[in-house]
Order: sequence, then structure tokens, then C-alpha cells
Amino acid sequence: MNLNIPDTRQHVLAQRLDDGLQIVAIEVAEEFDVSVDTIRRDILALEAAGKAHRVRGGAMPVTCPTSPLHVRLAAGGTIKPALVQATIEQIGAASTLLLDGGATTLALIDKLPRLDRRLVITPSPWIAIACQERDIDTFMLGGRLSAPGGMAVGDVAVGKTMGVAADIAVLGACGIEAEFGLSSDDFAEAQMKQAMHAAARRTIVVTDGAKLGRRARHHTLGLQQIDLIITDAEQNLTDPIARAGTNVVTVWSHN
Repeated sequence: MNLNIPDTRQHVLAQRLDDGLQIVAIEVAEEFDVSVDTIRRDILALEAAGKAHRVRGGAMPVTCPTSPLHVRLAAGGTIKPALVQATIEQIGAASTLLLDGGATTLALIDKLPRLDRRLVITPSPWIAIACQERDIDTFMLGGRLSAPGGMAVGDVAVGKTMGVAADIAVLGACGIEAEFGLSSDDFAEAQMKQAMHAAARRTIVVTDGAKLGRRARHHTLGLQQIDLIITDAEQNLTDPIARAGTNVVTVWSHN
């Protein structure tokens, strides 16, 4: 493989990005035995082709838009039990919960203890029905239904959210990256997550490792706004977030 050819280098770099790896320009320049400026030009070409998000010192993978929630649920994917258990432990005896839409937060309901005076507030009809099936008191935030997260969005939903107060907001993620923070594929869903964060005393983000080190389309929250991230990501992905000052709970990926 001749790494002096730009197309060859860019193909290799694009493959690494597709695999979820970050590109550090200095390290790759040394590996490929080319200048850092050469790698920077490669990254610019990849960004222009929509294959990379350029950041200081290198590039991050591009996050593809999420398929609709009902499609993901029909596909039968499972959320790792360790992620669910760690989140349930962090929720503890909190009496008022704001639960985001998405498959990850939906998976919490089966394990969520039914406590006297506990109330779940959610923009997700899937979560509302799951709570009803378990006799958990639920208040549903209405509005236009967004397909990706299966949740209500828009001015009505945001307005309703501004009128509640919760102990904990549990949010899912499309992407989390040290510089860009929490990000979402859908702008209206990003606005709802922001409103849920503002309505809660504590914000927890729970996500699998595939979302770390990635930027979705719309910035949602800065890392400093997130109290805790629960993930099964490898240490090389969690370290930059921890260095930024956000608490991270890592669970074993094989659980």
C-alpha cells in the first residue's frame, strides 16, 4: 500500500472513521511517514466529502442519522443490562423523573422500582405506556411526535416541560464528544433535551460506547451541564470526557 498517494491515505483514514476511531493528526503523520500538513489536507478532503468532522488536532467520526424508534424496536436490538442496572442505581429513590425518548430510556422501565409517590414525566408515548403497564404514575408531555426518538417535540412540548420540576432527567444520546458535548440528530429533540435538563436538579446521560467520540448534527448540552454519563465505552473514549470534568460511570461491556 503506497501511503504517498492521497486517495490511498484518505481511504485508510475514512475506514478508521467508519470504525468509530478518532484521527490524531500528529500520530497518523508519524505512522504514515508524511507531514502533519499532509494529514491536515487529507482531513479537509474527507470533511468536504462528508466523511469526517474536523476538530483541533485531527478528526472525529461522522454520526449517521438515527433510524426511527419504531424501526429500531422492531429490529429487536437489546440494551446491555449493566447499563440499565447502573442507571437504576443512580436514580435511587428519586420521586420525580424526567425520562427522555429512545430505546435506552425505554429499557429502564422494566427494572424501575415502583415507589409510593414516584412520578415519571416523559414526552415518549412508548415510555408512558410501559409505565402504565407497571402501574407507575405517569405524566405525559404532549406535542408533535418526532420519529427518531419517538418523543413529543415542538413549542407545546417544550412549554409543558418548562412547567414541571424533577429530581433527575435521564437523557439518551446520539453523540457525545469532549469538545462538542451531547448532540442530537434532530433539532427539535435537542430542544426538548435542553428543556428537560433545565427542569431537573440533576441530569444523567446513559448511552452505549458507540455514541462516544462522535458528533451528531445538533449541539444539545455542554459537558459541564451533565452531572453524570453512564456508558460501556472503552477507556480511551471516556478519558477525554473525564478530563473535561464530567463524571463518568463505566460498566463492563460484557454484562
